[in-house]
Amino acid sequence: MKIKWISLAAGLFFSSSLLAAELSPGETLYLKHCSSCHGESGDGQGPRSSQLNSTPTDFTSLDGQSVLTHERLLKAIRQGRPGTAMVPWDGLLTDQEITAIADYIESAFLKTDKHLLAGRNLYIKHCAPCHGDDGNSARWTRNSLNPAPRNFTTEKARRELSRERMIGSVTRGRPGTAMMPFSSRLSAAEIESVVDYIRATFMKKNSRVAGNDSVEMKNTNNGEFDAARHLSAVGGVDMSLDFPMGLKGDFFRGRKFFMSNCFTCHGRKGNGRGPRSKFIFPKPRNFHSQESKTYLNRPALFIAIGRGKPGTVMPAWSKVLSDQQIADVAEFVFQAFIQEKGIGESAEAVDKKPGWKKKQP
Repeated sequence: MKIKWISLAAGLFFSSSLLAAELSPGETLYLKHCSSCHGESGDGQGPRSSQLNSTPTDFTSLDGQSVLTHERLLKAIRQGRPGTAMVPWDGLLTDQEITAIADYIESAFLKTDKHLLAGRNLYIKHCAPCHGDDGNSARWTRNSLNPAPRNFTTEKARRELSRERMIGSVTRGRPGTAMMPFSSRLSAAEIESVVDYIRATFMKKNSRVAGNDSVEMKNTNNGEFDAARHLSAVGGVDMSLDFPMGLKGDFFRGRKFFMSNCFTCHGRKGNGRGPRSKFIFPKPRNFHSQESKTYLNRPALFIAIGRGKPGTVMPAWSKVLSDQQIADVAEFVFQAFIQEKGIGESAEAVDKKPGWKKKQP
């Protein structure tokens, strides 16, 4: 009997030793120090996660994959994350150990799906203004659009929306709704990627919806915009003011973006009569109105485009565009419609000019 127990103990010892030998230093450290919160599979569902005030980062999510660079991982591990349960490990672990953990997280969990990441970026740019960041329809569109945009998180959506039907809807639009066809703006591959992103992110039964229709910016105070309206009543708006931060808008780059995106609501002539406008309440702004010409100077346009207009379908484009790109769009609107200088060259000529890429989320 004694020999059997010795054999059993020896077997357990050597099994544990062999198991430890199979793990990389980074994995061993991760399992020891990180998995209790972030989970053994890196999904943020560790045994302690439910006891924390803030949800641990899910390294397997598309959001995690798109923003967690090697440098950000190292910084978070070393310095912690203020306002969360993530404590600084600098001083508790060596630089070599911290690097090993970051390397393990990258290799084990941050397996970027380029197809879905492309779909995510396209969704943010083209779909989130109506369908919301979380796929459950942006808050203001629920009462402003009739019918309201599809909520992808419902059981009804999962039951009714096949992949083929969704590709068809994005390609050809949905007659009788504000859903416009995207066949002229997105390639077939891009349409497939955005549909696959929606299905993977919002339409799974375990999809976690944060309840934050944040195509709005966190700061939705349009005080500056309202101040411009007030000053206009007493002749106080200076229409010669430049953009903030020394920005100079590019008319042609702004025109290209406007004619690819903004025209669906505001119209190609800036009169608020775009193809989607009949489904929108309140109606899109008419830039030719006397009110617009009185108080929409460059700074006011810059603020409105960047922050959006709460209570309307106008989203906060700062989530997608850089300050320079917002200035470009504002410059086009200001010159073409507010100052009535016209839209400039033909669409064919402008489309051949160098374009610009959207800001990475």
